[in-house]
Amino acid sequence: MKNLFLMIAVLAPLASMAKVGDFNSLINENSKAQTELHQNLKQDLDTTRMAYKPDPQQKYIVDNEAKTINVPTSKSLLTFKKEKKYYRASEEQKQKRLAEELSEAE
Repeated sequence: MKNLFLMIAVLAPLASMAKVGDFNSLINENSKAQTELHQNLKQDLDTTRMAYKPDPQQKYIVDNEAKTINVPTSKSLLTFKKEKKYYRASEEQKQKRLAEELSEAE
């Protein structure tokens, strides 16, 4: 039994060193994969930047075949003067407001 405990005590540090070595190799592989990924992303970004170059000149497409031109207009421009309704306060409201202003001024 003592021999078994002695063997376990001697082999335990060796086994733990093997795990640490494996863990370090995993970290190294992960860091290499991460740098590789960053390089790939940087290359892809550079290629997309090269592919997309905005055109410095503005271009307009004009259709000469159309016989009418659609332009937004205000409704008040096309209504008759009689149809226009402007908001005016009633005489009662005007007098009430004037009375309130005079009472506040006093």
